[in-house]
Amino acid sequence: MRATACSRARISGDIHESEDQVHGDHWAGWTGSACPALLIRSAKGGVLPAEQAVQMVARRPGTRLVELGTEHFLYTNDPVGFADAVRDFLASA
Repeated sequence: MRATACSRARISGDIHESEDQVHGDHWAGWTGSACPALLIRSAKGGVLPAEQAVQMVARRPGTRLVELGTEHFLYTNDPVGFADAVRDFLASA
């Protein structure tokens, strides 16, 4: 199926809207819960900068930060490390 100019514009708009949502201000949503949270990030960078992860832990009590030494797709690149982090978090709850 060939993309039309209209469908390309819609897809482009969807991509920009998605980017805006990812990079928006989400602190009210993050700090609005008192439930324990597990935050798993890549120690090699990627989507969540280390500074932001530290802020997330500081702003929401009960948050545990685990950094895995792999790339962005943590559960695929380090399934054992990912499963261990989740298992340990759930066992401590």
